Amino acid sequence: MVVGPTASGKTAFAVGLGQQLGGELVSADSRQVYRHCAIGTNQPTAGELRGIACHLVDVIEPDASFTVADYVPLAHSALESVWARSRLPVLQGGTGLYIRALLDGWNLADAPPDAGLRAELERRLAAEGPDGLDIELRSIDPIAADRAQRNPRRMIRALEIHAVTGQLPSLARRANPPPWNLTMIGLDVPLAELDRRIEQRVQRMIETGFVDEVAALRRDYPRADFRRLGHGYPEMAAHLQGKLTLAAAIDSTVLQVRQYARRQLTWFRADARVRWIPPDLGRASELLTAAMMGGEAI
Repeated sequence: MVVGPTASGKTAFAVGLGQQLGGELVSADSRQVYRHCAIGTNQPTAGELRGIACHLVDVIEPDASFTVADYVPLAHSALESVWARSRLPVLQGGTGLYIRALLDGWNLADAPPDAGLRAELERRLAAEGPDGLDIELRSIDPIAADRAQRNPRRMIRALEIHAVTGQLPSLARRANPPPWNLTMIGLDVPLAELDRRIEQRVQRMIETGFVDEVAALRRDYPRADFRRLGHGYPEMAAHLQGKLTLAAAIDSTVLQVRQYARRQLTWFRADARVRWIPPDLGRASELLTAAMMGGEAI
């Protein structure tokens, strides 16, 4: 598995591994699942994939709700399909919650999504901001509130688990890890270089039609929650509404992506399974060879 912060080069690195190992990519990205969001979520192009299959990208309508509980069964299905073709799955992505739920075997099946409850919580979030949901969740389960870190999707899912199962969300997620052998590679890119890449990426998004992409989403999916789609979507929507200049929208997007990258680093640095290396395929090949000789797999 390849993890790391946004703009660290995970997809290109995973494609290289896939070519070397006869593998297929399985994405662990909470934004790239959405259709019609190729530019803003940096979905890999056919040219970037170089013939390597990539699963769980461009699969959900942008106005649909999608959580970790939706992701995990889809990921299991994708992995099984790759193995069935005698190929090696190369997991890659930066959504730490999805990765932890999948690899640690969180039990989420007993709390299926509740569309009505989610809609009500979404309305509260829009009206009150995150404070109200955080206070409610903290009164029910302080551990779950700390884990959610005021992230709207995580708070909504935790409250949903409690409402559907009657259990504390932190206890409902009892772990039953799958019996996989796994090597987790973290791409170690200096912060200054990461910041430079993020700024370049956002500028490239603008140059390749991001504003037009957001305009089409506003027209075709008026009920979509742009906060779910990723950094830059709310800012470009505000620009189209005349609330932000393009320059201000770009600056805000760059800042938010940089902050997000640091949160990702904090999350992955806390996982002792991750082996941090520079984005060097030669070094990765050595690491994987040693791991496989020891009974591990990617």
